[in-house]
Amino acid sequence: MLKREELTRIVKSELEHIPKGDKGSPQSALRRLYNARRRYDLTKSEKTREDTLQHCIQTLKKDHPDFIPKYAEDFFKMPKTPKRGFLQRLLGRTKG
Repeated sequence: MLKREELTRIVKSELEHIPKGDKGSPQSALRRLYNARRRYDLTKSEKTREDTLQHCIQTLKKDHPDFIPKYAEDFFKMPKTPKRGFLQRLLGRTKG
């Protein structure tokens, strides 16, 4: 079991790779959500930092579908998803 100080050190070092956003912005919410979720994942599961980040991004995209998260791609080895074109975005919004 990780001690609180160790959790804080790990999460703080990982948050250095997720830039701050303007107050109230989805980017700022991403950092807050990552902080809380990562602490949970480190103590209750064996999820990677990428798993945690992916979960946080998906959660935020429910309310902010056009949110483009900023993070260090050389640190978080996220799976590449193809960029959606205009028609896919338009059709995606019309699906019920």
